[in-house]
Amino acid sequence: MDKVAIVTDSSACLPGELAERFSISMVPIDLIFDGRVYRDGLDAAPSEFYSLLQKSKKLPTTSAPSPGEILQVYRKLSEEVTRIIFITLSSKLSMTFDRRGRQNCWLRRRLLRLP
Repeated sequence: MDKVAIVTDSSACLPGELAERFSISMVPIDLIFDGRVYRDGLDAAPSEFYSLLQKSKKLPTTSAPSPGEILQVYRKLSEEVTRIIFITLSSKLSMTFDRRGRQNCWLRRRLLRLP
């Protein structure tokens, strides 16, 4: 039987306990405040996010996880599982879906070492 891993990005806002309980890997999105980049949940906890939000003169922007971050998670998981399901926001709401879709073939080749 295939062993399956679930991956999402931090826009899912899953509590850490829930992600840990169900072994869900989370890739951080970037939160950009006044030109400074914070990795969601790593460089900025939710309480810090709201503090930054109050202090910022402009609304923050976000950026999808980098291809390298996704590859790093996939590499680690590919040693433990045979299938990976990546759950993201709709492509109309986030670049993660689009970026992940374009990487699919490339990731398979890198992880499986296909020509």
